[in-house]
Amino acid sequence: KDTTERRGAASRTLSHNMFSTWFGGDKDKKDEEPAGVFHEYPHPANWRETVDELYARFGADGEQIPVDMCPCGGRKATVRRFLVARKYKVDEAEKMLRDTIVWRQTVSVGNVKGVDNILKAKPRWDLLGDNRKIIPSTPFHCYSKQGFPVYIVRLGKGDGALATTAPEDCHVYCSLIRGEHLTKVIVPEAQKRYKANGGMKGMLKGKEEEAAGGAAGVAAAVAAVAAVGVAEAAADGGAPNGKKKEVAAEDDALDVMDKQVVVVDLEGIGMSALRCLYVFKVINSVAAYNYPELSKAIYILNSPSVFDYIWSAVKPLLAAHTQSKIRIFSTGPDQYKALQRILDDDDIPDYLTPQVEGQAVKGRVGCVTDFAAGCRPKGVKEMDVWIESLSEDPDKRNPD
Repeated sequence: KDTTERRGAASRTLSHNMFSTWFGGDKDKKDEEPAGVFHEYPHPANWRETVDELYARFGADGEQIPVDMCPCGGRKATVRRFLVARKYKVDEAEKMLRDTIVWRQTVSVGNVKGVDNILKAKPRWDLLGDNRKIIPSTPFHCYSKQGFPVYIVRLGKGDGALATTAPEDCHVYCSLIRGEHLTKVIVPEAQKRYKANGGMKGMLKGKEEEAAGGAAGVAAAVAAVAAVGVAEAAADGGAPNGKKKEVAAEDDALDVMDKQVVVVDLEGIGMSALRCLYVFKVINSVAAYNYPELSKAIYILNSPSVFDYIWSAVKPLLAAHTQSKIRIFSTGPDQYKALQRILDDDDIPDYLTPQVEGQAVKGRVGCVTDFAAGCRPKGVKEMDVWIESLSEDPDKRNPD
């Protein structure tokens, strides 16, 4: 088989292999993929009790966990994210969570120490400007059809030379800003929409309507994939006689829409990307260890012919379950069809939408920061306003 065929095979089997072996399951058993869109984490049967066990290690009410680091103030949901990141190994998850609490107090950018102080200090627009040249993106592009916020990255258009010369503070600061903005702004807004649609109970109702064949159930079931906890409720709540287990009131503390969908375009990426591996390590060390399990799915698009080599270098740096969330595509109709399953056509970026010569441009234009074109997407502008709102420095305005 040629490289393209092998890469396609890898993209089809990557998620299956990682997902089915997560708890030592049968490799030959086909994974269940709700609505055929996203993989759901295979929580163990006693996951609720395990969450309670770890939660209790941080005080009777989990008060040792700073509520400021918890999306929507959900301490229990945060505990579960750290447990998932460590495959429900309680001691390892406890260490990871305690390390994050310490990191939030000790991380430094320049001469400013601690997350709270960094956010209150004069914004580092110089570092953010460089980062936006290195990683053209928008922190919030739209909501997916399933209700998740979407993060768009056009990595292939980034400045690779700048990536290798920018100071480490650039990558740490911008990863911190991105993580805080996601947990403090994007996730709470997504949660409002989610709760307005009934939350977990509303999504479970949609699943029931679909099973009953109701016309309204089809649309509702698509939205059901968005419910953080639906898969878990189904996994350990189904009775042998087929009766539905009621969603317990205490599950409300875990019913948080704390995931995003990440869409990464690699058009233009070559072997030179390997020179930026250190940058990825720094970014990953901030995101994976301190803001774990905030991605529902990661779509890698326009993967180049050299992707096998790049992937072999990046893959060992990613947690096994993160790997299971990744779907890899090269150009072609399958890639666009995959995007249509999660995005409305008008929300798919124009550069990822098939165009017809002589006709109006299809898809959304201006999706990522482009300094040369003077493009600053709405999501970036809103992030900058948020950054300014937290700063206590009189000279906090973005000069751009």
